[in-house]
Amino acid sequence: MHNLKKSLYLILAIVIVLVVTIAVYLSTLFTTHDIENIFKEIIGISLFIIISLFFTIKYFVVKPLLNMIKIISAVDKDGIPNERFSLDGSKEISVFANTINMMIDTIKYSRKNLINNQNKLKLILEMSPTAVRIVKNDGEKIVFANNAYLKLLGITLEELPNKTPKSYYPKEAIYQDLLISLNKNETIENRLIPLKINGVEIWVIATYMNIVYDSEKAVIAWFYDVTDKIKIQKQIEEQKNEFETIFNYSIDGLAIVDLNGNFLEFNASFMKMVGFTREELLKTSCLKLTAPEDVQLTKNALQETLEYGFAVDIEKSYIIKNERNITVNFSMVLLPDKKRILISAKDITQHKLMESQSKLASMGEMIGNIAHQWRQPLSLISTIASGIKVQMEFKQFDEKELIPDMDNIIKQTTYLSNTIDDFRNFIKNSNEKGEIQVSDIIKKTLSILNPSIVNHNITMVLNTKDDMKIYGYENQLIQALINILNNSKDALKENIPNSEEKLIFIETKNIDNGLILKIKDNAGGISENIINKIFEPYFTTKHKSIGTGIGLSITYQIITKHHNAHIFASNDTYDYNNKTYTGACFTIIFNYKESAQS
Repeated sequence: MHNLKKSLYLILAIVIVLVVTIAVYLSTLFTTHDIENIFKEIIGISLFIIISLFFTIKYFVVKPLLNMIKIISAVDKDGIPNERFSLDGSKEISVFANTINMMIDTIKYSRKNLINNQNKLKLILEMSPTAVRIVKNDGEKIVFANNAYLKLLGITLEELPNKTPKSYYPKEAIYQDLLISLNKNETIENRLIPLKINGVEIWVIATYMNIVYDSEKAVIAWFYDVTDKIKIQKQIEEQKNEFETIFNYSIDGLAIVDLNGNFLEFNASFMKMVGFTREELLKTSCLKLTAPEDVQLTKNALQETLEYGFAVDIEKSYIIKNERNITVNFSMVLLPDKKRILISAKDITQHKLMESQSKLASMGEMIGNIAHQWRQPLSLISTIASGIKVQMEFKQFDEKELIPDMDNIIKQTTYLSNTIDDFRNFIKNSNEKGEIQVSDIIKKTLSILNPSIVNHNITMVLNTKDDMKIYGYENQLIQALINILNNSKDALKENIPNSEEKLIFIETKNIDNGLILKIKDNAGGISENIINKIFEPYFTTKHKSIGTGIGLSITYQIITKHHNAHIFASNDTYDYNNKTYTGACFTIIFNYKESAQS
């Protein structure tokens, strides 16, 4: 405006100078009177021109400029004019106003986009599952917090103004360390930090960054709650420590091998069992320690472990230090990393010796019973042969009677042959598991014991219609049942006179998850003060000349350890043929899930 006044004054001076110049020039041509008249006219014209020029400039130049100044002065909180400039006026003014309007429109559009972006950013932060908050005044005031942050602190939005962020840090040093880094304009990324919320410690992964918020210095922070992961990590660490403790101090031999069976780690019990040093074991494998006849068995166990995750209850021979042989029972489990296998091995050499002793005792008795039982068929065969010989010597031989005699001899020899096969199969020491029917085990057991049962006048009462398949060792189960039946036979022999009926009952019953096998007698039962001890090794009530005390102990091991079944002993009172009897009852429970092939 000041420059505009200067321009008007300059124009006025030029007009005055022009008038004076004209007056001087005319003074040389006209008289004084004429000059005065002309001068007056010039003065009048000049004034008219000046006045006209003034109002023209005021209307066409000053007024639009004043309107612009008025519009520019009326601004919003962001300093942007509220109204657009009018395009009325000269072409130059219109062009200038249009340019200014375009600038205002651009600023408003940019501000609108900025606001929209800020709203979108705020919405994104609000909806984020990660806790976000913005603070000012060195962390004293929270100016923004999303729902996830409120949930993390366990507060409502109304309670937020009363909360100071630094109060959630359990140690002042943690908070001060963060402030020092932020004051250096450093960005703190993915730092594991403890927070104390309502007296409970939680762990978060936090990121802090300096920003400008509402034209002020602020700090934005993101928090990701990893408390559950930390707890799981601690549990894993505790379990690892427990595993290492069990591994190092277990009385059973434990070893970790790779997928090819090479030793990676082992405990002291394993080294003691095999007699090799740590350095020696690290240079060998479980296959190299295995006796040649059991190498394929071990390979199969490794393959089974890789396919199903485990292989359990396998017996094989180890060749240990100084070329000695031991028998081990081992199981394999594939570790979670799928790259290592844990082997649990137990030296059962002494146990196998006990089994052999028990089996030899049973075999000795069975041989005697078989010899006794064979006398009848052998005597019958001898009688038939002698009769035919006598008939032929006295020329009274009748060929028609020969065929029945030969059939009888075949029948007796078949019986003798089957007895031999059953006995031979029983004494065969097989370490291979397979699918077997419980009913077949019962039949083969009774076939082996039949001579002894008949010889002691024992009546067998069978109810074995219910049946199931199990995965196990056939001969071991036969041995277990023989031990139970021999126990009943000896009790009947000792407690029941020959004049009274001697009974052994065998029955099977299917249940939801398996099968129950019961064997009971009428020998009066087991004394209550010893019934809980009968499965202990070397416990016996018999004279040492006839009892070793290992039969029922072996049975317990076979049933529970080798077949994952259960066995109990009790006394049972029951009715049979209108008579009441009391006797020992052995209950064996086979479970489907435990008996199935792994």
